[in-house]
Amino acid sequence: MQRRRDFRSLWFGESVSLLGDQVSALALPTAAVLVLGASATQVGALNAVGSVTYPVLGLVAGAVLDRVRRRPVLVVANVIRIGCFGVLTLSAAVGWLSMPLLYVLAGLVGIATLFFDLAYQTYLPSLLTGDDLARGNVRLELSNSLARLSGPSVGGLLLQYGGVAVGFGVNALSFVASLVGVGLIRTPEPAPVVGERRAGLWSDVGAGLAYVWRHPVLRSLTVSAALRNLGMNANRTVLIVYLYRGLDLSAGAVGLLFTVGAVGALAGVAATGWLVRRLGVGRTLLLTGLEGAVWLLVPLSLFGGAVAWVVGLMFVSSLWLPVWNATVITLRQHLTPSAYLGRVQATARTINLSTIPIGAFVGGVVADAFPTTVVALAVCSAVAALSLTQLCRQPLRGMRELPVRVE
Repeated sequence: MQRRRDFRSLWFGESVSLLGDQVSALALPTAAVLVLGASATQVGALNAVGSVTYPVLGLVAGAVLDRVRRRPVLVVANVIRIGCFGVLTLSAAVGWLSMPLLYVLAGLVGIATLFFDLAYQTYLPSLLTGDDLARGNVRLELSNSLARLSGPSVGGLLLQYGGVAVGFGVNALSFVASLVGVGLIRTPEPAPVVGERRAGLWSDVGAGLAYVWRHPVLRSLTVSAALRNLGMNANRTVLIVYLYRGLDLSAGAVGLLFTVGAVGALAGVAATGWLVRRLGVGRTLLLTGLEGAVWLLVPLSLFGGAVAWVVGLMFVSSLWLPVWNATVITLRQHLTPSAYLGRVQATARTINLSTIPIGAFVGGVVADAFPTTVVALAVCSAVAALSLTQLCRQPLRGMRELPVRVE
């Protein structure tokens, strides 16, 4: 019972901070553009500062987290984020904002968020076990989907009526809520499991990479996610061009279409537990390949009802990412001993997230290379559908139940 109460504390804090993340994703570039008159290149650099943390530091962070208790890391990461957004709030209020300040603080927030995300994913098995662990990951994915649905609109209202100082201040308070949630946890955390005498940090990084690559299920999941991210981020780049230029939609209509996708994601979260119970782990993961595969039908929009086709495809495609996230995180937690969990999570996320900027760039190139954006959209989606080649492999394909967790 105590463990479940502790999880609810962690869940509450994380849910509020996820909403804060969505506000900050809008507040930082808004401050750069509206307050400082930043160029498009400067805004792009600001967004990149926070997104390069996984490719640069992810593997090292995972190795560090396997050497220490994770709960103190959660506390320190929240304190850093509170401090950064507190400085931004004060600076915006008194007129001290500058692009160098935004770059530095966005980088610090990115690093703190990297450690927080990895720490809570590796800390969760200390609080929950068995079916409770799977349900916990589903609830966290629900919070993530709700934040993505409501965060941009909440952030827009805060920035429009309160200004960037209010937006930054609300974000600082969201991390205070996360800090309180972590502070209320009472379940003792086990000491780190060393397992073997370590020669150094880089040896730990290499051992984590080797563990993922040699494990047939973890390797398949990692390669599948990398292909999915590559194709779907190329898809999103082309989709924006298609909606504006191919279908001549307004910005408001495009925003409404993406809201349909967010609703689909919520439906996917709600269905995750039922799908795993009815179909098993392997078949459920095979179904998540529909995220990219359904877009292979987009050329049919050339024959009429293009907007209706896009709405339907976006809804069906959006169902599957939260199902994938909740199921795969739980599966990694079950298949990985505690001594390797930080490195395995970091290795998978570093590889998976590194294909996102590549996919976004490739999508633009493909859109320019094909005579119609509809064909380009189908080509990018085919890359995402290649993830199914990994999900069809044994023993993953035939996996019915979650395996007994490795200690």
